[in-house]
Amino acid sequence: MSTAASPGAQTQREQVPVRGHLWPTALKLLALVVIAVVVVAVLRTKFPNPAEFWNALRQAQWGWVIAAFALEGASIGMMVRQQGRLLRAFGVRVSLGRIGLITYSSTAITMSVPGGGAVSAGYTYRKFRTSGANAATATSVMVLSGVLSVLALTLLYLVGLLIASWTQLVALGREHPLVTTLIGLGVLALIVGAIKLLGRRRRSPMQPSAPTPRLDALERKHPKLGAAGRQALQTFYSAGAVRPADWNIALGQSLLNWLLDAASLYAATRAFALDIDLWKLALLYLGIQIVRQIPVSPGGIGLIEASLLVGLVSAGAAQGPAAAAIVVYRLFSCWLLIPIGFATMGALELIDRRRDRHGKRGKHNQQPYQRPGTTERPGTDGTDGSNDRAGTAAP
Repeated sequence: MSTAASPGAQTQREQVPVRGHLWPTALKLLALVVIAVVVVAVLRTKFPNPAEFWNALRQAQWGWVIAAFALEGASIGMMVRQQGRLLRAFGVRVSLGRIGLITYSSTAITMSVPGGGAVSAGYTYRKFRTSGANAATATSVMVLSGVLSVLALTLLYLVGLLIASWTQLVALGREHPLVTTLIGLGVLALIVGAIKLLGRRRRSPMQPSAPTPRLDALERKHPKLGAAGRQALQTFYSAGAVRPADWNIALGQSLLNWLLDAASLYAATRAFALDIDLWKLALLYLGIQIVRQIPVSPGGIGLIEASLLVGLVSAGAAQGPAAAAIVVYRLFSCWLLIPIGFATMGALELIDRRRDRHGKRGKHNQQPYQRPGTTERPGTDGTDGSNDRAGTAAP
């Protein structure tokens, strides 16, 4: 319900100084200038001659280009299915087509808007709510989706570290078999202990309504920090409702999301006959994911292209074909997704308006998740379940 603001309140808002908001913007602009100078300095001797670049594009093997496009589409499809799996695990029935529209739209926001991660999160939250999820479920699915994505990438890093150090491990085993055996048994004990701990927590009943005096005190002293802690606790309780099978499938889909994206980069390099060792290319890809987390430019535009070019040329690729491969990979994984995402955003708005006119918005779409053989449990938002049955209009 909207209320009209009083003239005094409007005057107070007009008198609020806005100078404090200029410093972050100025620092970001300064960081962009510094990075641009560094990129130009680094690439001054590595950027290809335009004629060499266009010649490489004309000689592209279009079968590999099509493969790169298909692999990138399959990568995004895995993220769509991962979020769909989590929503269904919480009892929200949404078509993959709608989740795909939301995913492409939020991706376009992330890759084109300054501070796009936060803006994209808010957009995804609102669309999950209008798709039938309550507030707790919408937030939990977003958080858990990100956690699974980071976990999958971490597993890839660990596998890469294991492969990179395999020769040293074999040499250590030959020289010090007892030490190597003890290390292996220790790692195995940690893995088994973690599995048992997770299994015990899954079997133990969740009590979202249990008193939290320390968290209550934190909320009184530091409201924002306390609210974040409350949300983390609520997400933890919500995660307990997800079946192990759903966790495993969602994690597998997250792994496939990264692997298919890496395969798209490999296909782009093959399209221009780059003679790059597969292991070096995998390490370069994993390193790029760290660069992607630097929140300087939306979608890492500029940083990722420069890092890929330096990495490919340093690995022995010719400058022209390397630049052409980067253009193809980034075209499919970033640049093309921006206009597609904003187009899907418009389509999704039209669909929602049409559903509003016909009264078909999913207000009672979510069914509280219940494990087989158990009694009805409280709602996923830590209440008696009334919020699960309430309407889902965005706050």
